[in-house]
Amino acid sequence: MEQFTYQVPEKVHISTIIPIITEQGEAVFIIRKQQHKFFTRIVHNSLRGGIPYSYKIANAFGKPLYTIDCLFPGFRYKLIDHLSSQTVQVASNKVQLIEKAYRFILNNHEYFFEKDHTSAGYLKCDNKLVASVSMPIKTNISLFKKSELDTIIIKSTTQEVAGLAAVLYHTFYYYGA
Repeated sequence: MEQFTYQVPEKVHISTIIPIITEQGEAVFIIRKQQHKFFTRIVHNSLRGGIPYSYKIANAFGKPLYTIDCLFPGFRYKLIDHLSSQTVQVASNKVQLIEKAYRFILNNHEYFFEKDHTSAGYLKCDNKLVASVSMPIKTNISLFKKSELDTIIIKSTTQEVAGLAAVLYHTFYYYGA
């Protein structure tokens, strides 16, 4: 499996661009926070429920690859695959007591994304593990001002799957981003 990493600063703004790099240090993707549509933001602000932002991932040149969007925060999520121009519904399933897993069909393949007790995310395609995403490292970046970066590691069978796993993990499991 190929390995990719990215570091998330303590504060992530809409304009923040987070590069995802290979083991050789080459940036292959960028991930960005994306605001929900206007009406969805109004609903979120009044209910204070659901996920306040979704995320999109693009290649290193800025061409969009995948975007997660929703009708209402926390409801009816959809995945937009910009490569194949497909938009598919992302269904959530309860696993364990309060944990959620996400399922969708893309290009005639069934994908399943879930988190375990260590907060690592696993992406399966047709019941075969194709990517894992974990956050084992917190890095202090300043001695004087307490500031931390979360280092996220992706292990994936292909670059395309790594991008998909990153946008799913960041939208559904990386809280506070």
